[in-house]
Amino acid sequence: MKIIRVTEAGDNTPAIDFLPDSTLLRRGYPMFYPDFGSGWSIEPYLAVRLSRLGKGVSLKFATRYYDAVAPAIRLILPGAPAVMQGALSGMDFSVSHGDWRTPAEYLEAGSITIQDVEIPLPSSTEEIDRIIPHVSRLTTIKMGDIVLLPLVAQPIPVGPRSRIKAMTPDGTEVMDVKVV
Repeated sequence: MKIIRVTEAGDNTPAIDFLPDSTLLRRGYPMFYPDFGSGWSIEPYLAVRLSRLGKGVSLKFATRYYDAVAPAIRLILPGAPAVMQGALSGMDFSVSHGDWRTPAEYLEAGSITIQDVEIPLPSSTEEIDRIIPHVSRLTTIKMGDIVLLPLVAQPIPVGPRSRIKAMTPDGTEVMDVKVV
């Protein structure tokens, strides 16, 4: 399994970063607050679960290559030097995702709330469909790979002994991560 993080979703060529599978926190496990640095925050993402094997996927077939989306977070250290940011992008257990649902279920909701911060979701699958062909030109995508699309929001401060929860507008909890 690969975790493919979109760092900049530009119009022509999105910039991506490949994360090791060890960055993914297993469901039900706590996220450990690092004992170095201070001012850790989380970045919100939309996780897209790929469901087919493909290489060089055409834009018109991109929708066939994913089956679910979920809110996701990534633990970051804002203000760290660029060299350190690169090393931290592969930090173990620094990425977590919520409940997988069909794209329509999340996108129709319009937003999610993480730690009392309302975060807008894309209004359609157009952005997802645009990223899949680009990623499939760089690497073979496989069933179970995860693509992380950045959501428009400022990093959200997080501390030790806290809980990170994500809710849909109707009050349904879709992610719960304990930070220890």
